[in-house]
Amino acid sequence: MKLDDSTYLRIRDEAYSLGIGNTPLARLDLDGGVEIFAKLEYFNRFRSVKDRASFFMIRGMIYEGHLSKDNVIVEASSGNTGIAIANIASLLGIKAEMIIPAGSSEETKEAIRQSGQTLIEMEGDRTPGARISIDPAIARAKSIVKSNPQKYVNLDQYSNPNNTLSHYYTTGPEITRDLKGEMPSHVVVGIGTGGTLTGLAKYFKTVSPETKVIAVEPAPDHHIQGLKNLSVSSVPKLIEKNRNLVDEWISVSDEMAIAEVRNLLWENRLFVGLSSGANMAGVRIVAKRIREGRIVTIFPDSAEKYRSVYLARKIFTEEEFDANIHLVKELRNA
Repeated sequence: MKLDDSTYLRIRDEAYSLGIGNTPLARLDLDGGVEIFAKLEYFNRFRSVKDRASFFMIRGMIYEGHLSKDNVIVEASSGNTGIAIANIASLLGIKAEMIIPAGSSEETKEAIRQSGQTLIEMEGDRTPGARISIDPAIARAKSIVKSNPQKYVNLDQYSNPNNTLSHYYTTGPEITRDLKGEMPSHVVVGIGTGGTLTGLAKYFKTVSPETKVIAVEPAPDHHIQGLKNLSVSSVPKLIEKNRNLVDEWISVSDEMAIAEVRNLLWENRLFVGLSSGANMAGVRIVAKRIREGRIVTIFPDSAEKYRSVYLARKIFTEEEFDANIHLVKELRNA
């Protein structure tokens, strides 16, 4: 059954009632005449932007009649989607098995274990901050589903249109509301599954065609959990289908993302994950070449689950990390 607009609005309201969505839009300090805003997605119930897509995908499949408590969700994820699906499935009384690349942070893996769902770790380099390849985990998930399609269900976040629509129905309208109807001149979003990028692109190209949508792509040898370089990883179908909605592609390095994580902490007292730093690096590139405008970006998560990675890569010392992690909780409780 194909879902209609009223059903998506019902799913949106269900998400809001569970503490998913309606995250703050923070104004950032940056030299120059450009306004910068970031959506702080670690205010979601399970602490990341992936709460939105995970809820829409799960509830969408339930409404479509493709998922029930008799099934087991099997999904590959480098981190946040795994945490979100595991916890949302638990809320709804559905079993889930999450397949995680070896290089994902230990904090991410522990968060999935704490949900009570099954964690399957791929073989490979478990060194904190090791390069993450999601493709083998995706293949493993599809193999499991193929072994018993009556039991196992794969949400397939890389091609599931409800991933895109979660942001079309929630994130985009929230940004417009919080900007009081003023439209962004640019929306800058990193490439992971493609859901956030394509959802915001679909929304803003509908309500504000002049808004430029810019994709932030990590370097081929990146170590940024949650992002994909499309030259070394398979291109998500969500991006293939909606590529025409993206105006520009910007490449950022790990070093650029790390620098922005530090800048955001010292200049704005925001302690974020590396994918947020990558998005901010993209924002800075755009801001430098336009004299005025309004840029909106997404900060997918905070630094909370990257302690082991940040210490191993010497992004922060143990003392620096522990002295600043309270900022996340203080901001959330404000």
